[in-house]
Amino acid sequence: MGSTSVSWEVTSLEVQVTTPNATSDALFANGNMQVPVIVVIKAIDPDTNTVYELSDLELETIKLIDYDDPPTELPESWSYSSTENEFEHTLPASTKGPRSEPAPFDVGIQKKRYWVTTTELENKRIAASIKQPNGTVVHTGGGTFDSKVTLTGTQPKKYERKDLHILREDTADGGFSGLSGTWDQDNYYLFSKIEGCELRKADFYDYMLGDPDPALEYAVAGFCKSIPCSIFYYWPMGPEEKRTAGRSPYTAEITINQRSDALCFTRMWLKPSDKPWNDAGYRSGKFTVYDKYGNSGVFYTGYEDDNNKLYVTNEPYKG
Repeated sequence: MGSTSVSWEVTSLEVQVTTPNATSDALFANGNMQVPVIVVIKAIDPDTNTVYELSDLELETIKLIDYDDPPTELPESWSYSSTENEFEHTLPASTKGPRSEPAPFDVGIQKKRYWVTTTELENKRIAASIKQPNGTVVHTGGGTFDSKVTLTGTQPKKYERKDLHILREDTADGGFSGLSGTWDQDNYYLFSKIEGCELRKADFYDYMLGDPDPALEYAVAGFCKSIPCSIFYYWPMGPEEKRTAGRSPYTAEITINQRSDALCFTRMWLKPSDKPWNDAGYRSGKFTVYDKYGNSGVFYTGYEDDNNKLYVTNEPYKG
């Protein structure tokens, strides 16, 4: 439990990273990859000269600042958060020993972890600051608590079509429950060709929301002017799961995301016994893929072979 006193003073303040030297680290300057910066702090109650335990709210007031211009906050090209994201925190070439969080070396030591990103190709020297209850701003940009870490923003990879490979699989087929006709499912998997840079996430921008037909959620195109009909989907990356696909009432439960390191697409081929539809349309199918380091590229879905096969392109599909 922290002291009930509203007065406290900093007696120790230091900035570290989790690399073996604890003073420098590097990251892709893509605005997504994070590296941890640890602020180590100790405070006392000056009235009793005893250790004061800062509350979580008080620890949240710690700021990361520009070491070379204290106590100025970091420029917009450098940002930090208490929240860790889904990307890797170590560059592919970082093999200089295991990482570890600095251990407390004294009674009363507390730590605040921030996750730092950048879009700037530069070396940035980073310090920390905190405002005491008496109004004094204590920082590590020189002086009593002189301490810094140097983070290096390195050139990110911008994905182009040549960096990706797409694989088509004849996944499943069957009939409709309670209705005559057949369906066929082909899954497509989009992989990174760059060794050690598996895809991890995708953002989608233009697709059907499944309203009023839930079976069309995440559909990007449907070519149903004739029978058979082809409907194309892209799916959020994640574990293998079941989805209902097709077009009501001619739907089927299908399996998607069988490959964890790839973005999954599906072509659903529908051949009902009658001709329930007479329409066609497509969205741009725009999406962004991210590899495990947060490097990204923007692409679109396209269609060929009488709109029965899917491909991925750098430009919007023109029909």
